[in-house]
Amino acid sequence: MSEATVINLFLVGRVLLVGGILLILPRFMRKGLLFGAYVGEAMADEDAAQDLLGNWNRGCLLVMASALLVGLGISVAGHPVTGNLTGTGVLLLGALVLYLRVYSRARALAPPVAAQQAAKASAPLVGGEPTRTSFAKVALGFCILASLAAYAYAVVSYKGMTGSVSSLDSPRSDMPFFTIIFVPSLNLMLSPILALMALLTANAKRSVRGGSGGGSVEAQNAFRATMTNLLSWAALLVCAFLTLLSVQVVRIGVSDVRSLGAVTLLLAGVVILFLFGNLIRIVKRYGQGGALLERGTVEAPLTNGLADNTHWVWGLFYVDRDDPSIMVEKRFGIGYALNWGNRTAVLIVAAFVVLCLSLTTVALLGTLIGGG
Repeated sequence: MSEATVINLFLVGRVLLVGGILLILPRFMRKGLLFGAYVGEAMADEDAAQDLLGNWNRGCLLVMASALLVGLGISVAGHPVTGNLTGTGVLLLGALVLYLRVYSRARALAPPVAAQQAAKASAPLVGGEPTRTSFAKVALGFCILASLAAYAYAVVSYKGMTGSVSSLDSPRSDMPFFTIIFVPSLNLMLSPILALMALLTANAKRSVRGGSGGGSVEAQNAFRATMTNLLSWAALLVCAFLTLLSVQVVRIGVSDVRSLGAVTLLLAGVVILFLFGNLIRIVKRYGQGGALLERGTVEAPLTNGLADNTHWVWGLFYVDRDDPSIMVEKRFGIGYALNWGNRTAVLIVAAFVVLCLSLTTVALLGTLIGGG
């Protein structure tokens, strides 16, 4: 299997996975939250809301088709890596533009009664015992150690390279340091942050909704435990895949092997199937925040306490300096979002950005010094 084919398969898999997630997201959000905007539960069944959902579906398919057309077109022209990156950029940028467009229309649908409810909505936050913290801590420790080991292996191995391959199929030439260090750097950034998100999710507070008929806390406990478990396993699987991938890239660099190998591709497929399969399970069994397990009442609808639009930017970013929570339930998406008004949350993001910049700088300097 050629290098271009492998890269194109990764692009196709990424587009299908991200596009599939985007298509199913609106179908398990809490009733009354329309594309991140609170419009009231009654509005969810109106024709205007259904039309907006149809526009979203068509827009997602268009974005996916555009990403594949651009990415694969550039690849066919002889630039598979550029095509992969460009196609991914089209996918992400197109999805963001589509969401902001649909979000603005959803905000406009909110009736006056929804605004009045938002102004007085409140749901007390409860802590309780964290769930699945031991597994999340084990996943975090493993991901840190494994990703550091893979990074060190790549750096040490590069020093011993007197010649390597320029692609997965052609023999001996110089492989740039950036190529060697890219995957282990990605591993060092991605897998520990997934495990950290699992640990934060395990400690996320719940908001009491649904009144006496709700079972709100129990439902949210079940959802929180499931999300913690999913993120922990995702961190371990991603770490295993990226570690194996980084080792294979180094082995290609020293001419031990000439391809990534079937096991690497098989593990990539396992990661994709695991993530998508579990997302489908959450959609069917829990709904966002455990909404499918709750029972609302007329006096206390399921979105009570989530109605306030004032602390949400575009329905994606939560900012409330008076809220001590590090994470809160997302309005559009799966799981929990950071509270950008909380200093600890901001420090976590800042540390991640510094790590990304540091690893990128090291890779670029190594490439320049090495002459690759």
